[in-house]
Amino acid sequence: MKCSVCGTLNDAGAAFCRQCGSKLGVSECPKCKAVVETDAQFCSKCGTRLIRSDETAGKNCQSCGFVNPPGTTYCKRCNQKVV
Repeated sequence: MKCSVCGTLNDAGAAFCRQCGSKLGVSECPKCKAVVETDAQFCSKCGTRLIRSDETAGKNCQSCGFVNPPGTTYCKRCNQKVV
């Protein structure tokens, strides 16, 4: 599986990138149940928005810009502390 943060190819089934430590994997679209990448903003099958706006989803990471869920202490993409 290719890391969406640094591009490193990791072993199939790996949970974290061996190069940068970012979380790897896929999740499921809440509307159509299609498999989507963890950092996808929209479902490629049905177009459902997967990441909500800052107001409802939490803060953008100041290091990489990723929108993290409410209550996140460390960025889900780059593992930097979210202030």
